[in-house]
Amino acid sequence: MKKFKSLLFRILPNAAHFNYFSQVSIHLSAAGSAVLAALGDLTAQLNMWLNKETALMEWVKKSILTGQIAEADHRVDQALVALNAQVHAMEYNPVPAKAEAAQGLKIMLKNYGSVYSKPYEEQEGDVRAILLQLRGAYSADVTLLGLSAYVDELDVAFEEFRQQLAQRDTKSLQKPDETFPAVRRGIEAVYHRMVTLVDAGATLNTSPDFAALIDKLNPEIERLNAEFHRHRKDIGAGDACVVEPISTQPYTGKAVTVLPRVYYREEGKPTVELVFSKDFSVTYRNNVNVGTATLILHGKGAYKGQKIVTFNIAR
Repeated sequence: MKKFKSLLFRILPNAAHFNYFSQVSIHLSAAGSAVLAALGDLTAQLNMWLNKETALMEWVKKSILTGQIAEADHRVDQALVALNAQVHAMEYNPVPAKAEAAQGLKIMLKNYGSVYSKPYEEQEGDVRAILLQLRGAYSADVTLLGLSAYVDELDVAFEEFRQQLAQRDTKSLQKPDETFPAVRRGIEAVYHRMVTLVDAGATLNTSPDFAALIDKLNPEIERLNAEFHRHRKDIGAGDACVVEPISTQPYTGKAVTVLPRVYYREEGKPTVELVFSKDFSVTYRNNVNVGTATLILHGKGAYKGQKIVTFNIAR
């Protein structure tokens, strides 16, 4: 009997989540008529949420690219500052030819004004023109003053900046109103309804279309499970998971339940406090009568495994 394999979406990074649902949308667009009829408007709903996730992914991509452009721009600024500083210092060189060369370079650079404060596109044009002059009309002065290394650094920094700038989408992209958690919940809710209907169709064997869709998506589900589930952190392995000691609890004649604070620490990384119901769940044993009770932590989401701790119940 064909059925969709389960996939724990909670542990998927946003990019992997987006890529999976993009695959779902592609396969739905090519699904047989029986599937489309059974799903009704669920296909349109899934695509609506996928469009929202696409907008979020584009916004993240632009945000990352903007940061990379800013870093490249900063390197260009640093190279210009270093070059200007050397030129200014050479103005007072005791060798007249060097002092004169430095003054000529200073005037040329000053003609471009404050390059650092200009918009990226203007800055690109100015730095390109400066480099052309440094490599052309002023190349002899650069060599005389020993500034070739500074010009080379400016050239390298400018090329990196130019390449980053060329990748930028010039169209303004506003941050979407939706958030990743909200969009992920929306698309997953539609998906689970879709899976229920497709599984039912495959079980009843009303059409081979249902099994065909399952066969197309299950390999991707298996791949994601293999790639991301193996990276779940084991709360039962070693001493990485730390549970605050539980104080002695009073006997009440009823089941005693207590929720301790749980932490996970890895070498070289900050300690993380785990969140009940998101990162772990709990079960109890022997937690009614006076004596030693047992609390078992079960990893969830990004965590797996079990950790057992005990506490005392006393009158």
